[in-house]
Amino acid sequence: MEIEEIRELLELIRSSGIEEFEMEKAGVRLRVRNAAPAPQTPAGPPQSGAPAAAAAHSGTSEIEANEVSEEEDLYVFKAPIVGTFYITPKPDAEPFVQPGDRITKNKVVCIIEAMKIFNQIESDVTGEIVEVLVANGQPVEFGEPLFRIRLNTRD
Repeated sequence: MEIEEIRELLELIRSSGIEEFEMEKAGVRLRVRNAAPAPQTPAGPPQSGAPAAAAAHSGTSEIEANEVSEEEDLYVFKAPIVGTFYITPKPDAEPFVQPGDRITKNKVVCIIEAMKIFNQIESDVTGEIVEVLVANGQPVEFGEPLFRIRLNTRD
C-alpha cells in the first residue's frame, strides 16, 4: 500500500464515523480505531482516555484534529499516523525539538516511521514546546498525543 492510499483510507474512515476498521493487503495489516468522544465534565482534570482520531498528515494538519488542553491552555499535537516515533533525524543527532524550543508552522518536529518509510511530521501551529510526551523509538498510535505546545498568541 502506498502512503497516499492510506491517507485516503483514513480520511474516508474518519468522515464515515466507522468506529473500528481492519484490513490486510499484500502482507500489510492496517487497523484503525476511532475512540468515542469523552463525556464532558464541568470540573476536574482533562480526561486522559483513548485519543480522538486525527486527520492524516500531508504536510498540513487540520488544527481541529488536535486539541487545546484546558490545563494552561496548551495545544496537544497528536500523531497523524501509526508508526515508530523518532525525535532525532538519526541516533547520534540532536533532537528536532525539545522543551523550551520555539517552533513555527511547518517546522519538522519529529519523524514517524511507518512501513519502512520515514515521514517527517511538521507542526501545524506556532508556539513553544512545553513537553515531549513520547520517548524516542516508541511506537505511537493514530491520534496519540506527542507534544504539548504553548501557542503563540501574537499570530
